[in-house]
Amino acid sequence: MIKQTNHSCHSRTANICSSIPPAFSRAPAVLSVLFMFTMVFTYCGQNDDQRAFEEQAFSLAENITETDPSGKIVTEDPDDWRTAPFFQGLVFVNPAFPNPVLVSDRLDINVEITGIEAVSGLRVVVLLESGPTIEFKPLYTSSEQPLPPGLTVASINPVELGRFNTVESARGIHRIILLDNRENVISYGDVRVE
Repeated sequence: MIKQTNHSCHSRTANICSSIPPAFSRAPAVLSVLFMFTMVFTYCGQNDDQRAFEEQAFSLAENITETDPSGKIVTEDPDDWRTAPFFQGLVFVNPAFPNPVLVSDRLDINVEITGIEAVSGLRVVVLLESGPTIEFKPLYTSSEQPLPPGLTVASINPVELGRFNTVESARGIHRIILLDNRENVISYGDVRVE
């Protein structure tokens, strides 16, 4: 008796479905296609935003966000230490401190990971001026994949910012770029060594 009742309910459902106009029966397929197009265009837009951000990151150093030895911002350069579109909401980079930094000091960059499995490793590099080609010099590397949520501190000797690891080559303004192990730019900023 239970089987008959279920069968008759199924038959009623089939009858109801057959009475639905064809336009409505195709609605799920149309919605699926629209959803896919929306996702593709959103993803492409994010790629364009990331690409534009990376082009800005690979430009020469200009101004600095001035910070005191505790990391407190004194004056801010709005171009420095922004988070790339791929990592927004997952990674926060505090401005390097102290900035300007003396050659005898340490330069710290605090990177806060808030997302789970958000970043695959961390590389901090300095952009070296070399004419038409882009050269990087590694300053800090964490190969931990993924980086665990929480604070990661990249502590850098300012002398290493110079091309030749000398006090003379370190003095001046330098572009620092943070990347993941897949070469995606996470953030960037400028530092002045005195």
